[in-house]
Amino acid sequence: MADRYAVVWTRIGGAPRKMGTLFVSDTEARFSYTPEFAESGLPGLSLVYPPERFGTRPVVYRRGRLHPRLRALIPPAGEHGFQRALLLAALRARGEAPPPGFEEDWALLLLAGHGGIGHVDCFADDEAANAWYHERHPAPLVEIGPRMGETLRSLVAWLDADAAAVVQLLGPTPTVGGAIPKLLVAIPRSGWTGEVAAPTKGLPEERDRLDVVLKLERGQTYPGLVELEAMALEVHRAAGFPVPRWWRCEVGGLPALAVERFDRTPEGEPIPFESWFSILAAGARDIATPYDGSLERIGRAIDNPRLPLVGDRKGAKRHLFQRLLLALLTGNGDLHLENLGLLGWGEGARFAPVYDPTPMRAYSLHDLLCALPFGGYGQPAGRGGRMVGLAEAVERFGRALGIRRRERARHVAAALAATADYPERIAALATLPDHHKGRLEAIHREVRSHLAP
Repeated sequence: MADRYAVVWTRIGGAPRKMGTLFVSDTEARFSYTPEFAESGLPGLSLVYPPERFGTRPVVYRRGRLHPRLRALIPPAGEHGFQRALLLAALRARGEAPPPGFEEDWALLLLAGHGGIGHVDCFADDEAANAWYHERHPAPLVEIGPRMGETLRSLVAWLDADAAAVVQLLGPTPTVGGAIPKLLVAIPRSGWTGEVAAPTKGLPEERDRLDVVLKLERGQTYPGLVELEAMALEVHRAAGFPVPRWWRCEVGGLPALAVERFDRTPEGEPIPFESWFSILAAGARDIATPYDGSLERIGRAIDNPRLPLVGDRKGAKRHLFQRLLLALLTGNGDLHLENLGLLGWGEGARFAPVYDPTPMRAYSLHDLLCALPFGGYGQPAGRGGRMVGLAEAVERFGRALGIRRRERARHVAAALAATADYPERIAALATLPDHHKGRLEAIHREVRSHLAP
């Protein structure tokens, strides 16, 4: 493979500026900050690669071909690659058909690796970056009409659809992770009206717009999912967690959920965001997927004195413990490294607001207590063949985070109180089929029986 070259820019700090350069070969990826950016005091490519520590020395990543933070800008390949299908259609419209694998990933990175979640933007060269940032005429908001709605509905149904209608209206949309079909779009600042546009760039002409993640329900596989996620967001908000605003809506006859992006200021400037998968995979050879490692691994990274990741370490570990409790009690078995992340940088870095908290255990395909190990749950507890039960695993996890016994008990009691009406909330869901309701309620009651004193 011929060596590849790209540039990384950002518009954090009030104006577009070059962050550094990227070289990729058969054996490694090398990213280097520019001298000006290394001294800027601004957040760099990753929390793990702070500019003040690396200076202009190359940040070398040998395991794989791209640094994890840059891989996050590329929609993953897979049977249900909704975003990837849209972007590949955009490439075909340009007369490009790269072979699957790295060539395809690289083409997608250069096509749509900017404007995504967080503050990192990737381009083919400085000319392309300047052209993108200085386009001063944002596309107008357009109503999702029959053609676009039909295209989205067909894509969600995984038919061999032509994505030209979506690409024509929105352009090559940036990437946001997850298997559920999602698009990054802008809507009127007042809320959902059925009109969308490409994500904003912080232009004065875009102050009347709000960036959102638009999620589309796959009704055949996950019936009632939109209403289920909205309920989970409400449960977390009532429990005291920071939660973004959301609007239930319909797109092309599909139930949908528009969730406000938390990685943008009111003025449209990006805020750094990085998933825990990107953070841990940047420095650990055994973290290859979002399901590797453990929740304790996050706690140890928070405590690492050599690499400050958050401003309030105790608060961050408390948040992690509370998130696990709510995930267990609501039936969200999908609490993996991509569904937890950090927002901000320096002393202001903290856990991001709750996102993707859907109780996926309602669907038998995802009936897993927790996507990541914690507290030795299900492991031998010593002689005699006894296994670590749920309550004991929660206690062990809390101790590993340095949370004292009385505080652990308070958090458990608070989580139980916050979900006291959970069976009633489930019963009130209008679109979730009854057998899924019964499944989720039984799961909640079982977990509750283990955690209740």
